[in-house]
Amino acid sequence: MADPGADDPPIPQAMLDAAGIVGSWTHDHWAGTLMLSAPLATLLGLDPAAAATGLPLADFLDRTHPEDRTRIESYLHAVGEAGGPLEAEFRAGGRRLLMRGRIERDAAGRVGPGRGIALDLTETAAAGQHQAERTVNRMAEHAIALRNLSEALRRPDLTARIEGLMLEIGFELARHLRDPASRPRH
Repeated sequence: MADPGADDPPIPQAMLDAAGIVGSWTHDHWAGTLMLSAPLATLLGLDPAAAATGLPLADFLDRTHPEDRTRIESYLHAVGEAGGPLEAEFRAGGRRLLMRGRIERDAAGRVGPGRGIALDLTETAAAGQHQAERTVNRMAEHAIALRNLSEALRRPDLTARIEGLMLEIGFELARHLRDPASRPRH
């Protein structure tokens, strides 16, 4: 039986870039090494030639954000021992990245190599953050309008409740003013 996709043309780089794919990786759990494609290695500030042959996992971990390092190391170790799907989001080099792939098992159930891609989520996260900010700003506009309407009704109890809502919306707006990239997602 023919290999599915063997005759498919290569995916143009522009399509990979548009999808946020920044490279590929192969993890050898037993050797403790990680092979990275040149674009991914470059993004992480690693030597692409050395990364192509396999770097110690510690070199990769040194490039992750200090707050994410232990979590990613523990996760890679756990998935490396168990096998199966792998999905890890972390920060590195001012970017928010996602490693997605699978750790294979052979017929005897032994863990084999892991393979996958790395996606740059930085722009996606920023777009989601901007949308959330716009939504909270709209909520604030509506709450101000409600307060004005409640005053016209001369209902102090209703006005007080709306002012409480306005206070909560103010807290939500303040939360969006902090740097969202500094908070880990996993």
